Amino acid sequence: MGRLLVKPGVDFGTVLAPAGARILEVVKRLAAGYPFDVTITSARDGTHSGPNDPHHAGAAFDLRTRGLTDDQKALLLVDLRETLYKAPRKFYAFLEAPNTPNEHIHCQKRKGTTYTVDDYLQNR
Repeated sequence: MGRLLVKPGVDFGTVLAPAGARILEVVKRLAAGYPFDVTITSARDGTHSGPNDPHHAGAAFDLRTRGLTDDQKALLLVDLRETLYKAPRKFYAFLEAPNTPNEHIHCQKRKGTTYTVDDYLQNR
């Protein structure tokens, strides 16, 4: 049974966006079903693509791929997509910087969408 781990120093802030809560819920549930651990490497911390980046709002997370096999990476990515890509498709996930030292899975609220507490409560 896998665990959801957090790299030391990751900052979740004091208020988590509803989209961030949904992503965390999904990642935690998925990790519990794997024979490997899933590690969050970035939340609100780190250098990202500017002040409007969803990381800063608590609506995006990075997941470590270092130490995972290609099959494990693919499984995690497919499962994230199958769970979060349901209509009206308010999330997306992809393998960022593949085959580099900075490779990771990035998961976030889709840009240009709104994700409310009601969306969270309805599991949309």
